[in-house]
Amino acid sequence: MNGSMRWFLGLLAQHGLMRGTSWLTWRAVLIATVGEDLTPDEAERFRIVADRRTEDLRVALLAAFVGRRGGKDTAAAVMVAYLALCRRWSLAPGEVGTVLVLAVDRDQAQVAFKRILGILQAVPLLAAEIVNVTRESIELANGIEIKVATADGAAVRGRTLVAAVLDEFAFMAPDAALELLRALRPATATTPGSLIAIITTIYASEGPAFELFRQWGAEVPGQLIVKGTTRDFNPTILQSFIDHELALDPQGAAAEYLTIPRTDISRLFDAPLIDGVTRGSPRELPCVMTLRGGTVIYHAGVDVSGGRGDAASAAVAHMDGDRVILDAVRFWPAPHDPLVVAGEVAKFLALYGLEAARADQYAAEFARSAYREAGVTLMDSEHTRSEVYLAALPLFTTGRIELPPDDRLRRELLALERRTSPSGRDTVDHPRGGHDDVANAAMLAAVAAYRPAATGEGLHIYRSTALSGLDYGDSPTVTLHPNGTFTAGGYDW
Repeated sequence: MNGSMRWFLGLLAQHGLMRGTSWLTWRAVLIATVGEDLTPDEAERFRIVADRRTEDLRVALLAAFVGRRGGKDTAAAVMVAYLALCRRWSLAPGEVGTVLVLAVDRDQAQVAFKRILGILQAVPLLAAEIVNVTRESIELANGIEIKVATADGAAVRGRTLVAAVLDEFAFMAPDAALELLRALRPATATTPGSLIAIITTIYASEGPAFELFRQWGAEVPGQLIVKGTTRDFNPTILQSFIDHELALDPQGAAAEYLTIPRTDISRLFDAPLIDGVTRGSPRELPCVMTLRGGTVIYHAGVDVSGGRGDAASAAVAHMDGDRVILDAVRFWPAPHDPLVVAGEVAKFLALYGLEAARADQYAAEFARSAYREAGVTLMDSEHTRSEVYLAALPLFTTGRIELPPDDRLRRELLALERRTSPSGRDTVDHPRGGHDDVANAAMLAAVAAYRPAATGEGLHIYRSTALSGLDYGDSPTVTLHPNGTFTAGGYDW
């Protein structure tokens, strides 16, 4: 199948897709992106959202920043279908070309996949080109595969990419987003006519997405930056609705509907800060009973999960002088059986003589029950999740923490966002569509380990095997004193 974008959009319109005046701006952008001529009306619509001419426009990178409910998912799916079916790609015999769609998480990836498949199946001429469909890919008769995955540089490796579409790129962690672009550019560079398309809502005033956003209007060879409000791309959304959203949350709604980057959000950590406190190896430190003549007291943090949407994680930390050492972190992805994971967490903690851990204040009673059955007592953290992260920040800035070389922990820490309310109160959380399961467990353990050392207070539950030769039952209480001694089983040591 071969045809122009204008022809392709006309075909879709015959079946009720992207039909009507509300799609006129998107139609102009899609037609211009593939280098086709625009009508005078289309050229004016394009000028408003692109702030540039279409003459000699050869697009290798499209970045479209569009307000929420502005038709991004449908436009991205149309672009994918067109690139997969209507472009001639130079492939070796037996070689499979891939149109890769990368989303911030599994749920969003499935939304994108269903939208693409729905468009193909709605048009008989396109549906006839489908050879095979799996949960994450669509194989076409022309040798092209449409593949949907989460945003990970590993998904790029080893493929012949003819195009890549990045969904909600602005919500990806800056470090991961930058690495993704670095992987995609050479992967598509060897395929003439290939395209990287970023279609997203704008978010924070920093990161790779914001750097592209700032280049709007610049006539950079091979690059097209488009930006517009929700109503620029979808005038069916009522202005009264947007006004109401702006009144409720001025910063958030301005980003989502007016395409104005937020200024109340910053990253809690940057890469040099994280890398500067990360040890080279090993990934996990073994348990030790004494260190420099003193007894080592371990603390654990657990991020629990019901087993469906979120992962579970556990971490162990101890103090070495005035530094917190994060000994180990472990991760159990979803979906999983929470009872099985509770048992595996118990075995992990037992390596450090532990049968108790800190959990955040939102741990459900079901999770507590599962961990009790596994032999682990979950104790409420004294702090909210935001307070734990903010309490941990000085440990990083003063170099008083050591992290293990764990890629997931690094990514989650780098993605954490610090928001300042009009009242001046700071909160910390992961971005929309992100996760902080490992980071939460790690910082719970780190803060729990640091506070007793700093205050001389704190309760720690230790297995009797960690105090070999002492017979005080299965769970003796160990209390650390300011002078370095501790109490166990009613005796001072």
